[in-house]
Amino acid sequence: MIVVYGSTVAFLALDFRIVKYFAPRKYLIMALAINATCSIICFHFKNWALFVICQFVQGITCALMSGIVLQLTFPRLQSTRARVIAYSLLYGSIQISVQFYSIYASIVLHFYDFNCLFYGLNITLIILTFIVLLTMNSKSRFTKKIPLYQVDWLGYLFYVSFILILGYILIYGRQLGWFDCPLIVLLSFTSLIIFILFVIRELKLKRPLINLEIFKVKNFVVGLLLLFTFYIFKGSTGLAYGYLEVILGNDPLSTIPIWIAVIMGTVLSMFVTSRFVLMGYNLIRIIIVGFGFMALYYAYMILFISVQGETIDFMLPMFIYGAATGVLFVPIVLFTTSAAPPKIAVNASLIGVFARFTGFTASLMLNTELQLFFKSAVREKVRETLAEINPQLPVTLMDIQNKYINAGSDIYTAKGVSGEYLNRLVGQQIMARTTRDYYDWMFVGVVCVITLLLLVPQIQRVVLRLKKGNMPY
Repeated sequence: MIVVYGSTVAFLALDFRIVKYFAPRKYLIMALAINATCSIICFHFKNWALFVICQFVQGITCALMSGIVLQLTFPRLQSTRARVIAYSLLYGSIQISVQFYSIYASIVLHFYDFNCLFYGLNITLIILTFIVLLTMNSKSRFTKKIPLYQVDWLGYLFYVSFILILGYILIYGRQLGWFDCPLIVLLSFTSLIIFILFVIRELKLKRPLINLEIFKVKNFVVGLLLLFTFYIFKGSTGLAYGYLEVILGNDPLSTIPIWIAVIMGTVLSMFVTSRFVLMGYNLIRIIIVGFGFMALYYAYMILFISVQGETIDFMLPMFIYGAATGVLFVPIVLFTTSAAPPKIAVNASLIGVFARFTGFTASLMLNTELQLFFKSAVREKVRETLAEINPQLPVTLMDIQNKYINAGSDIYTAKGVSGEYLNRLVGQQIMARTTRDYYDWMFVGVVCVITLLLLVPQIQRVVLRLKKGNMPY
């Protein structure tokens, strides 16, 4: 995931120049063909290194197709109303795409093996290719053909290297022991050098890959921090899905109603939010409401997570989570984009997608760190309780043995499996408690963010400006 995402993020900055050179139809067909080739390779081979290389290339093709889609859509929209609606449709699609793909993957993996996911993807790509061939003019262009001169290829190499190294450090840092591992130390030092060289290069070039002057805009930086924070909170749902699978025993097909609830919450809230934006409501107040929905989701999960439950009990909180993402995403993006000066507004898109990537990887890292911290704390408390001197322990084991004997097992089998059964019950209790503790922290974090937004008056005065130069990310 990190390789695909990082490759897409880095190439989007380069694609902004390249898309002005090629004819859109040929460019899009080339992207579809390369993507299909990578999918065929992944379908037929099971080599890990080859798989990662294909994922990197598919990340590039994702950027190619995204660039064409954005150029086809947003420069044609003249009014602010049309652009707000387009932003809502685009980001609504992005937010629910994960759930749709999860439903597709669950169905495929239930009947076939993992590689068949790529077989189904190729069928989709063939359909898209026919649509492109039938509907797009081969000679049409978005702009006049601009030769590929003064393209910052070296800056792109610096940028993509920094992104992938950063992703590797955040994902594998805990597993390798962070700075106790020489590899992590070396990669951290390398990424710092690459970052410094990239910044120096971008500040000197006349046509940089990314214009770093965008960081001089105060509210733009605030918007990036909000976007990063949003992805930290958004990434916490992995624990909810893990709880449904491990403790409630859901298989992927049984989780489909949960994903449908998220989709419904996102679509409905996106529609309502876009209406409020068009009516001129303050963006920060809408963002505060969105974080309020996120706090409500955490509060529900804290109260209802236990070792017993039904899938239907968690459809409401996941609907609330979907509503929170729908309310938050578009206003945060509009707030960030509106703060950028029109001349360098496109750089807001490029930096914004990097902030999304960083928030996503940081949420994975934070999930791992906090889960290990809470699990160790809970496990230590359990160890203190489940000691041999505890008179309740042999009574509990005897009750478990009697249940197995009553079910038809002999006494030796009952004694053998009673300890394993107790360990499984304890493990479920530890996971449930860890999940609640994690969501306690997330709830406190959301409340702190809401408080900061209420106490900082400067960010309340951002005016919505969506000009032609503004592109989403």
